[in-house]
Amino acid sequence: MKKAMISSLIGLSLFSGAAMAVMDTIPASPEKQATKGTWTQAPYNKWTFRNMGLHPSVMVPRDGDIVAIPEALDPKLAELEFDYQGKTYTVRDAMIGDHTDGYIIVHNGKVLHEEYFGEFTEKDHHMWASSTKSLTGQALGLLVEQGKVDVNAKVDTYIEELKGTHFGQRTVREVLNMVTALNYSEDYVNMEPGDFSTEYFRRLGFVAAFDLEAIDPTKDDTPRGLLEFAPFFTQNPDLQPSYKYEYHSPNVDVIGWIISRVSGQPLQTFIAENIWSKLGAEHDAFMMADMTFVAVATGGMNTTLRDFARVGMAMANNGKYNGEQVFSEDWVKDTFALTEEEKLHTARSDYRVDENSPVYDQWLEGYKNYLWVHDSEKGIGSFRGVFGQNLYINQEKNLVIATFSSTPSASNAARETNRPRMAAFEAVANYIK
Repeated sequence: MKKAMISSLIGLSLFSGAAMAVMDTIPASPEKQATKGTWTQAPYNKWTFRNMGLHPSVMVPRDGDIVAIPEALDPKLAELEFDYQGKTYTVRDAMIGDHTDGYIIVHNGKVLHEEYFGEFTEKDHHMWASSTKSLTGQALGLLVEQGKVDVNAKVDTYIEELKGTHFGQRTVREVLNMVTALNYSEDYVNMEPGDFSTEYFRRLGFVAAFDLEAIDPTKDDTPRGLLEFAPFFTQNPDLQPSYKYEYHSPNVDVIGWIISRVSGQPLQTFIAENIWSKLGAEHDAFMMADMTFVAVATGGMNTTLRDFARVGMAMANNGKYNGEQVFSEDWVKDTFALTEEEKLHTARSDYRVDENSPVYDQWLEGYKNYLWVHDSEKGIGSFRGVFGQNLYINQEKNLVIATFSSTPSASNAARETNRPRMAAFEAVANYIK
């Protein structure tokens, strides 16, 4: 607690004057109130990302004894210097520069450094955003290991409601690797009313949709939920499935649906009983839900920072943590083991095809089971979520770095300040013996 309080004071000093305080009185003045229309915008997201009860939500309760993460603090880490594109940074510089709320560095199962900024503390929950995708991918792996899901089977094998649809005709593997060739755009900025992609974001909760919330489903069959919306996706007429990787969130909704249908449990219950209960977590988690109270598989998870790191610690050890096999060992190994075809899918993507592109990702080798794979041979990859959520995993060094952030812009790939942060992960890995 003392360490967290000191870090918070440091953060308050560093961020002082940087943004208007919001939700700072009871009641908050109108211009300082966070709403469903402003929750993703700075400065409101500094508050909303740690208060995601703004949306419908469902619980992911912890269970069993809390397993403390021991400490072996290294006071040099925050001031570790590295060069990136001709400029010298410290690890702390890189974190602050990308509006980090908190970060933790864990090596060989011990905390080397942990720091919180502003009002965010070690007891606060924070949204994972799309880092949830990677957890959903590992959750499905448990059903694959049990022989209940075949990744080469078509989606409509498991979801009858998707028969005759584009998603229904895709294989589970295509959906897991986001090579489904959807006629859809993951554009967080240029959203036009009535546009199909915008309609998806309205059901996701990314964009306010008060008209949908007001619908009585017993009197109006307009699809309000993500699963009800899934049958309406079609194929991009200019692209064939299994040609290239495209980052499209709706794929993960389908995998979450398969998990629930095959297991017979809501996604949050499956995660609670099969994953969260085995991590010795310090706190309950919760998941943002859509209007039909279905957990958002593509971006709904909310936890404390240390519990986020625990997930990474399991991934760094091929799914094992605290003596428990949390994730399938074979599935984790397969997630990192990119095939040549999977590497080619990524090489053709917007993230790799043009070095001059604003979203070019120099760290990305491939994308599999919703994991961003940096180096398949060394077992390096990351969970990533918009607005700066990261869980860096380095199996070779048994290193995990977890960050929660509240950046002004959503796209990590297009945000210049994200790149020094990514370089900081590498610098820490190189520093670790």
